[in-house]
This record gives sequence, structure tokens and C-alpha cells, in this order.
Amino acid sequence: MPDERYFPNPFDDFCETNHESRVFKQQLHETAIFLIKKFVAMIESQKDSQSYREDVYVGVAGIAFMFWKLSRAEETKALYPCLEIASNYIRQAKQQCLQKNRSSKTSVAFLCGNAGIAAISAVISYDMGNDQDMKNDVEDFLKGYSCCSRPNDYDADEVLVGRAGYLHGAYWLNQIITTKPIENIVIDQLCQVLIKRGRSISSQLQLSVPLMYEYHGKTYLGAAHGICAILHALLESPWFNKTENSQFSLSPSKLSDIKNTIDYLQSLQNSNGNFPTRHDSDRFLIHWCHGCAGAIYVFAKAYLVFKSETYLQTCRKCADAIWHQGLLRKGPGICHGVAGNGYAFLLMYRLTGETCYLYRASKFAEFLNSKQFSEILLVPDRPYSLYEGLAGAVCFLVDLLNPSHASFPFMDVFECKIDKK
Repeated sequence: MPDERYFPNPFDDFCETNHESRVFKQQLHETAIFLIKKFVAMIESQKDSQSYREDVYVGVAGIAFMFWKLSRAEETKALYPCLEIASNYIRQAKQQCLQKNRSSKTSVAFLCGNAGIAAISAVISYDMGNDQDMKNDVEDFLKGYSCCSRPNDYDADEVLVGRAGYLHGAYWLNQIITTKPIENIVIDQLCQVLIKRGRSISSQLQLSVPLMYEYHGKTYLGAAHGICAILHALLESPWFNKTENSQFSLSPSKLSDIKNTIDYLQSLQNSNGNFPTRHDSDRFLIHWCHGCAGAIYVFAKAYLVFKSETYLQTCRKCADAIWHQGLLRKGPGICHGVAGNGYAFLLMYRLTGETCYLYRASKFAEFLNSKQFSEILLVPDRPYSLYEGLAGAVCFLVDLLNPSHASFPFMDVFECKIDKK
């Protein structure tokens, strides 16, 4: 009986002798542009009839991000008045925020709160040349810092509403805005808190691993609610910028705790290349949010930081598992959908330069247009959103057009994002 979570992969895998480079890339380009136009038309046709949340994850801020991304790609920026449309969506998100009570949670939360809305508004303002609006948006983003910089004032460390998401947002702002508005002292303090909390939770649970984190009382491992994205956020910090002596700037104890936790996580990879949803669970999912499609990013970053081939081999195993079982029935999105799994191949293409991974990404894009998949295309609760729906698929397709610069939203492992003193 076939697994109900994914479609059997109908494609032959890459074979060097059967794929002429020029023809392959032309087909890839045509497929991507066709699907971008199709999906954007579907999103825009529903903008007045859908009841959207305001956030990045499944709200209008995520659609604003999609149009901003379209504005940055040579192949798509002239297809629409991208920045104008992005500005309209982010304005709607901010207006919806004003109608709700502001809390510490919404100020910190990047994907599911106000911090993400402020960050996306800042980059849109930046690209439109509205410097004062950009500065105001950055100040709004920084309102979450006070709460999440104190270990006992906020109990979420993960990506959707916690410190790791806030950190990834900070890195992204410094990547996009040339003045790099988020200072090292902000990043350092949040990383210090993450280390302290990870040690404390691991000790309380009497675990052998140096760092562990909980979300609603569960020790998740995946990128959405778990340790993968938290470790990734730590690896992106200025602590791992090499000094003149080619040394990292963090203490030996912190370095040991981070690396040993990564190695512990690596030890949990099963023979198929996947990871359990929790360290004490036998449930395996191939999603960005839970499983190897999200874990691959922390091991890619670890490979770039520590130069150990064992982390690259872990990434290869993840990619193979995604190829075989990653055409998910849940929809097109990037959290637990086909596009999110396709992003792992774009990561591997950048990491290795091997055409087989670009081919695999293109086949996942092709599947988004298949008759077999179109029958369940709008299954997600929010089918046009960034993380669950078509907006995320559009971002994946935009990156497919320029794979040498592709990155999963807010998680570019190749960028050094912090250098402001």
C-alpha cells in the first residue's frame, strides 16, 4: 500500500548522458516562467475574496515577500509592478496589526508575528528608496529585542515565534540592507540566551546532549519548532567569523556544546536519510518543518563552517530521501509541501555544483504542474500563502531561474550577514 503522505516519484533520476545542458536549462526556464505566471494570477484573483492573516507564515506579509522576491529577479521583475504590489500587501498587514493588541509574543515572533512584518516592510521600503520608512520599520523590528534578550521573559526559542526566528530575521535584514542595521551586540545577546536556555533544558531533562529546546513541552528536532533551525541560527552568528588567527570568536565551551549537539543530531539520521520529529520519537516526516528537508540546512551550514565531509554526506543522504519520498500530498508550499522539499535540491546545487541536484529541483517544479498533483493543489488551509501555499511555490520557481543564488526564505547558509561593530 502506498504511503498516504507522498506521491511515488514518477521521474527517472538524473543521467549525465541523457540531459543536454542547453536544452535542459531552456526547458527549466520555460517551466518556471509559465508556473510563476499561473500561480501569481491565482493569488491575485483571490486577494479580495480570501480572509488572510497578517503574518509572514500564512498571511498577507508572506505574499508581500513573494512580490518583493519577484522584484529582485531579472527574469520576473518586469512581469508586474512588483514593489508597488508588495507595498500594498505589507501595508494591509500593518493595518491588520494595528487592530490587534500588541504583546511580547507578537513583537518577537518573526514568521507568525509583528517582527516579520516589520522586517519585510523594511526591505520593501529600502528597495523603494524610502530611507526614513525603512529606519522606522527596523526600529519596529527591534522592539522585540528587549523581551527575547532575557532568558526568563520569553519561553519560545524556535523559528515560528521564538528567538531563532528573530535571529534569522536579523541576519536577513543585514544581508539585504547595505547599512546592516542590526548590530553585533543584539545578535550576541540572543545567542548567549539560546546557549543558556539550551543547557538548562537539557540538564532539566537529564539528557546527554549539551543543548536541547522545548516547544509546548516537546523536544522537537525539525526546522519549524525544533533544534535544527536554532543550531543554524547560532552557526550564522558572528561567533563563527574567523579571527586573524583563523579561530572562531566564541569560547571553547560554547563551541564544544554547539558542535557536539550537531553531532548528536547527526547520529539520529536513519538508514533512509531522515530524522525523527523528536529525539524520543519513531515518527519520521519529510518536510521542512519536521524531518530531513529542514535538517539539511543546519548540516550544510556545519559543512561550510567546520569543513567536515561527514556533514556533506549527511546532506546527500537527506537529498536522496527527499527525492524518493518528497512529492508531498499536502500541497505546494514550503513548510510541508513540494516546493519546500524542492528547495533542498537548490541548496545542494549551490553546495556541490552538481547538475543532478538542479535536475531534481526542476522535476519537483514540473510536478507542481502535473494533472496528478493539480487535483489536490489547494488542499492547504491557506492555499495562497507563503509557507503553506502558492506564494511559497512562486519563490521556489524564482530561485530555480537563478539557482546559483537560490535560498530558502530567510535561511541562506552561504551569506555572512553580520559584520557591523
